[in-house]
Amino acid sequence: MMTNSDHEICLTLTPVMDLAMAVELRLSLIDCLTANKTIKIIGSDVERITTPCLQVLYAMKKKTMDYNIEFLLTEISEPFQKILKNVGLLDQFSYPEQKA
Repeated sequence: MMTNSDHEICLTLTPVMDLAMAVELRLSLIDCLTANKTIKIIGSDVERITTPCLQVLYAMKKKTMDYNIEFLLTEISEPFQKILKNVGLLDQFSYPEQKA
């Protein structure tokens, strides 16, 4: 689900983020990128996420840096946080809970 405000676009990830969702995620994020607003990814519902979706998120994070667009991964579920840590990407994403 995607919501749009004056300053940011929020994209809520589904509980299962697998290969079938990777293409849809990529297209959604490309749409977000063209809006030139902060991109906020909400990961609170994620129960399972596979490598293709992580690759899409990481690539978009890198791309937003080229465009000076803020990319936030917020409200990360425990399973999502665990997989980010296991693959060595936890420090690559900025999210408010981590800054405390």
